[in-house]
Amino acid sequence: MKAGSVISKTAVGIAEKQLQIFSNSTPGVTSAVLLSSDGFEVAALQVDKKSASRLAAMGSSLAAISSAIAKEAGISECSRLIVESDEGVVAVMKVPNLEPPMALAVVANDASLLGQLLWGAKTCCEELSKKLGNQS
Repeated sequence: MKAGSVISKTAVGIAEKQLQIFSNSTPGVTSAVLLSSDGFEVAALQVDKKSASRLAAMGSSLAAISSAIAKEAGISECSRLIVESDEGVVAVMKVPNLEPPMALAVVANDASLLGQLLWGAKTCCEELSKKLGNQS
């Protein structure tokens, strides 16, 4: 399910273009979903509709769990969560300064280098924040 009323169609187009730029410049990225804090897909890259919806829902849940763990541990708000396996990585990062709040969930294969992936995802989040800040 898409969060149709979260941002405008123009903003969705801007987000999809930014996700494509991220994918083209970051080796190993297989899919990416911009998601609302309540778990709905806002924009997606290289993901079928069903998978994008599931990734958005799970990404939102992971972001909430990581925030709860950080709070319980007495540390500052969690800005990203990384799940690693032998086959690849899933990273969920908050997109700063957006209202309504959003996050980016990224799936990368084993060809990705974690540092490059995190740098690329952070850059993507910063660009999304800049470009969507006055669009949503």
